[in-house]
Amino acid sequence: MHDDSLAEPRPVHRSTAQPGSPMPTDWRPLLALLAWCLAFLAIRLAEHGTLERDEAEIVYLTQQLRLGYGTQPPLYAWLQWLVFAAFGIDRFALLILKTCAMAVTCIAMFQVARSLVGRRAALAVSASLALFPQVAWEAMRIQTHSVLMTAIAAATLWCYVALLRKPSLLRYAGFGLLCGLGLQAKYNYGVFLAAVLGASLLVGEHRRVLWTWRAWAAVPPALLLVLPHAIWMMQYPELAFGGTLRKMQEGAAAAPWLERVAQGGVSVLAAALSFVALPLLVWMAVLWRRRALWRGQVAFDAGPAGRFFACLYGICAALLLALVLTGEVGTIKERWMIPLLFSLPLGVLAMFPALANDAICTAILRVSGAVALCLLALLPGRTWLGPAIGKEMTRHHPYAALADALPRHCPAARAIVTESLLSAGNLHFVRPALPALLLEDALRESVPLPVPAAFVAHAREAPSAQAMFYRAWPAAQLTNPQLVSLPLEDGSGRRMAFLLACVGTGPPP
Repeated sequence: MHDDSLAEPRPVHRSTAQPGSPMPTDWRPLLALLAWCLAFLAIRLAEHGTLERDEAEIVYLTQQLRLGYGTQPPLYAWLQWLVFAAFGIDRFALLILKTCAMAVTCIAMFQVARSLVGRRAALAVSASLALFPQVAWEAMRIQTHSVLMTAIAAATLWCYVALLRKPSLLRYAGFGLLCGLGLQAKYNYGVFLAAVLGASLLVGEHRRVLWTWRAWAAVPPALLLVLPHAIWMMQYPELAFGGTLRKMQEGAAAAPWLERVAQGGVSVLAAALSFVALPLLVWMAVLWRRRALWRGQVAFDAGPAGRFFACLYGICAALLLALVLTGEVGTIKERWMIPLLFSLPLGVLAMFPALANDAICTAILRVSGAVALCLLALLPGRTWLGPAIGKEMTRHHPYAALADALPRHCPAARAIVTESLLSAGNLHFVRPALPALLLEDALRESVPLPVPAAFVAHAREAPSAQAMFYRAWPAAQLTNPQLVSLPLEDGSGRRMAFLLACVGTGPPP
């Protein structure tokens, strides 16, 4: 038995379709989404300045293809490597992958919502993504792995609904492919996937459709994608999970268990509330102004769609509670909530279909669209807005000038050794012919000394960076050391100092 309540829109809230009728194709919403993504790409391409941390990290990581790179799964780095191979290492190649991921997120959410709550409500759902700062603003500004994971999570929901409509072997294989890709995009996708699978088991109508012998078709593609990286994680568990665990334990590692549990619970609750604060305020304001349209009609929909999303969020909450009860949680980042709560606008309309009124959805669409346009307007201004409120912007760091100074100081250099990820990514981005190497990676992996090379360190970190250098290569030497002071690119007159030296062989001086 197929779940028609999920596969078809609800006609009671739509005037443009009849039950069971084929849905007309309207490309205008998709063209609007595409235009917004292209505007983002154009704005970012017109920018100057250096890369921020996440993008600099990707440029650094894509120097080599590996099964694992550290605390983040490897999929984004693999895809970025392919894009760099196709277009070269430049700003367009860096941004086109992110732009495509953002477009996939918007399109997938529109398509899955159209199947559940109708076209007008689907527009409101997809536009509401702009109300989540971690989904929209941070994705536009700096994020990499989270952008890809959100796209795959949205596509997973789309494929899930398609499976309910027609559970074919090909669609099961596609679902397994998305599961494998999601687990290699960001590890917290696993919480979302566990919640989706758990909800599909708890909703009887879904369980009877999905959990058949055909479901085995999803296993091989998922395993083939995940297994190589899983083997790497078992070989290097500290590298894969150590950094994330230390971030989670900040401020609670030495406290008693009960205090750690309380602090973890407060952190999880604060992160969740902060994540949904803006969309919650917007939706509440719209619903209050149009309360006459839904007053007395709002009731939980006990159909399969409503129960699916209720179970989905309930399982996510239970998994977070189990994590808190381990006592290992001190700090939860807002961005870790993305796979758990990005679908909340769709879930609300599925659980309370009386809110999927055309007038309500039109109002939400207008507000969300205005916010999305404001984000585009703010994007180029963030480089001066940050200093205006006293926040230092890494985009103003003088890495372009530093890259120009390297060949003058060490003309024979064929590589860069540095203590800073920002320096490594930005210098390699400006000069792709010079591979960059982080000192912490050299120490951990016993990397051979790249000679001749240029040594670069922030002046305040220079003593510790030099000590790390000699621990990594005791037989090496740094010659011709020089402090270089360069102006920041914000026009403030402030300067940033770096230590430059040439790398050679021989005993340390």
